[in-house]
Amino acid sequence: MKSILREIRDTVQKYAEIMAEVSGVDVEVADATLFRVAGTGLFAAGVGQDMSREGYTYRQVLASGRLQVIDRPGHEPICRDCPRCNHCEETIEIAMPILAGGQSIGVIGLVGFTQQQRQTILNARETYLGLVEQIASFMAAKATERIERAQQQAMLSALECAIDQMEQAALVLGEDGRITMANESARRQLEQPQLEGMKAEFTATGDRMSGKTEYRLQLGGRQIFVMGQLHHLRQENSRYAIVAAFTCTREMHRNLYQMISTVGSGTLVGSSAHTERLRKEIAKIARSPSTVLILGESGTGKEVTASAIWRASDRADQQFVALNCAAIPESLLESELFGYVKGAFTGADPNGRVGKFELANKGVIFLDEIGDMPLYLQAKLLRVLQERRITRIGSNQQIPIDVRVIAATNKDLKAMMAAGKFREDLYYRLNVIPLPILPLRQRPDDIPDLARFFAQRYAQRFGRARWSIPEQTMAALKAHAWPGNVRELENTVEFMVNMSDEDGVLGPDTLPRDFFSAALPAAPAAPAAPAPTPVVSLRRAEQAAIENALAFYGATTEGKRKAAKALGIGLATLYRKLEQFQ
Repeated sequence: MKSILREIRDTVQKYAEIMAEVSGVDVEVADATLFRVAGTGLFAAGVGQDMSREGYTYRQVLASGRLQVIDRPGHEPICRDCPRCNHCEETIEIAMPILAGGQSIGVIGLVGFTQQQRQTILNARETYLGLVEQIASFMAAKATERIERAQQQAMLSALECAIDQMEQAALVLGEDGRITMANESARRQLEQPQLEGMKAEFTATGDRMSGKTEYRLQLGGRQIFVMGQLHHLRQENSRYAIVAAFTCTREMHRNLYQMISTVGSGTLVGSSAHTERLRKEIAKIARSPSTVLILGESGTGKEVTASAIWRASDRADQQFVALNCAAIPESLLESELFGYVKGAFTGADPNGRVGKFELANKGVIFLDEIGDMPLYLQAKLLRVLQERRITRIGSNQQIPIDVRVIAATNKDLKAMMAAGKFREDLYYRLNVIPLPILPLRQRPDDIPDLARFFAQRYAQRFGRARWSIPEQTMAALKAHAWPGNVRELENTVEFMVNMSDEDGVLGPDTLPRDFFSAALPAAPAAPAAPAPTPVVSLRRAEQAAIENALAFYGATTEGKRKAAKALGIGLATLYRKLEQFQ
């Protein structure tokens, strides 16, 4: 109420001018904070200024709520503390309080500066007092009307906003910061069945994402991060001062995860001794928070293994977020991992973006092809693993996270460490629980199980009622080297289901032609004149020989050692050749 006169200043100024015209003296109006709202004559130039240092009479009138008439300014008891006491320029002053709702919201001052003005007021004292009182009543009525209308509008705005934001959490706060209204979404997201009466404090973190401001909400001893907006109703001492419409960051992450999640099956298929041992190891480590490093060639099922660990853990009801470090351009990988806020860098999404670590909070993040991560990011990842905090690009806010990290690679990280391409401290931080996966050619007992699993999947997907794999076809599948491992087997079975007839038999004739010629011996051909052999460069021939050797012995450190020995070269020479070919 103390500033209501400022909101109707045009009306106040009009009344002041009318009073000055009738009385022939200067008139000023101040609000409860001694801010000059209106003025005429000598006071006109001071409208809009603070007069708290000079309004000694007005301060007492506001406090008492009673009229003051000063016949001899500067020489009366009320003037005792005024700096102009005994040498005041005024000759007479009438100070009338403006009362609304039983409170002083301002004061009207009629001030004479000449003896003629003084005598005029004294000659018609009661008339002037009645005029001032009437004008004060007019101003009070206008202010009261404005106050009531503002209160009604505040109530309507609060109710409308709460209804409009039903999909979001909505809280209506009073001037004291206590919740006066909450919708069902707020109770669900804040996990609090009764919110009314609780004190809520919103503090902006400085970050903006998705067009919304991030706030730190203090509620009942808890700290909760939310994204939304605060709508101030500018109403003091009211039950409806602020409407907060927001979504808890955790809820936002869950919704975003549901939109982008592509988690596949976490089922390990196969009956080989290696796969059985892998299942037992996963059962042992699933509930541990320790970091896991999965090692194996491309296509061996590293992501399936990571997913199996997640599904068997106590985080299975939380997010599983996968990121292939080799599939993201180096310039964008940091923003994918840690996210960024509005205006973080040129070309960034103006709405900002949530990073994979933040999205995976409380769950599991799977960093595939970790060996392809650039060195500068390896240092940042190491810090995240040590401190369990992330910082969005363009933000100064550190966000605590609780994420289990599972990494995977098809590269020899020890050789990369020796070459200065992978940080040793990060390697040991990731390699807490190493989990090697053999290539498919070294676990042929898994091939029949995998072939039948993929055949069932694609037969259902393509609407095939029947399918079968004859022994001759299965023998060909088991005899194949599978340089592309499980991924190659899956693609082959998908091709076979597409090529099968209505009977669903996946016979040898459904195998890809290049596969069939490699898997089954060709019929002897009639002697023919030798055809000219195409010329192949020495570099290509050397590369082909190395690729064949690695396909046979495997890309592990031991496999490379055996391949180098079979090729008749040193291990260091093999690594140098691989670097050149890469």
